[in-house]
Amino acid sequence: MRNRNLLNKKLDQLETTLITLQQIVNRQSPIESYKANIVKAQGLVEDVRDMVEREPLSPTELNKV
Repeated sequence: MRNRNLLNKKLDQLETTLITLQQIVNRQSPIESYKANIVKAQGLVEDVRDMVEREPLSPTELNKV
């Protein structure tokens, strides 16, 4: 995978966002804060999916298609 470091960075950001969401729930913070972090997490998931799609398929993946 060419962009392994970038992908790991995005996964770290997603993990941090999920931890933040857990803290928001534990503190009973305003719903707006929770919703904003959900949108952020969804954006990170989309970024990771896009990165995976841009990667070339390996020979074993090509044979499955």
